[in-house]
Amino acid sequence: MCNIENENDYSPAVMNWLDAFPGDLTCALQIWYEGLGGMGTPSPAEIAAIEEALAKADGWEPAGDVRYEKMGIQKSIKRTTPKTIDNNGHIMVQHMFKLGSLLKAPDGKVYKVMLSEVYNLRCFEVKDNNLVGGMIKIDPTSDFAKSLVEV
Repeated sequence: MCNIENENDYSPAVMNWLDAFPGDLTCALQIWYEGLGGMGTPSPAEIAAIEEALAKADGWEPAGDVRYEKMGIQKSIKRTTPKTIDNNGHIMVQHMFKLGSLLKAPDGKVYKVMLSEVYNLRCFEVKDNNLVGGMIKIDPTSDFAKSLVEV
């Protein structure tokens, strides 16, 4: 059973979670588990109630179907005005480095952003339009990361 006061109205709990959520993309299933403390698989009625609350959320809009690593493809919503700083004052990496973008380093190497999540940046080097080598983890607050220029 999820942690909400009124089983018929998920809106207050969903809105509170969205306000505290550091990311810009989410879905009903993520809110079920992380925001409402849901256990097991939610019923279709529970997902519908969460989605109904999401449809009323100010500052959020439909994002279509998005694939999540742990939840598969889910109907999602995205924040209309990106949060660049989270509630703890940390920078939000996904706004600095867009997924799929190409970044050029001062040494001339080009990197493709493969993962740009809340505090995580991972890239592959690109040579002759091919990804080469292993995935590279870059500290988004490092001088190297700050020197990267989008191409």
